[in-house]
Amino acid sequence: MNNEQIEQLIKNLNYWQKINLMMSYYMTTSSFDREYCYGLALENVSKEDEVIYAFKKMINLGPTIGKDK
Repeated sequence: MNNEQIEQLIKNLNYWQKINLMMSYYMTTSSFDREYCYGLALENVSKEDEVIYAFKKMINLGPTIGKDK
């Protein structure tokens, strides 16, 4: 996906889909608990650049999960 396609996809997500995306991003890239990640998601869900960044990181994360195990 190019940047324009990613931006359009993010614009098409509803509020709760963006919250879930942000929570997933925070929970997989940190050791924070679910409640704290939810708070971070609430703070940042309206920042399109943050949501786009999280999405890009999440779609590129796949091969690295569990790599150190």
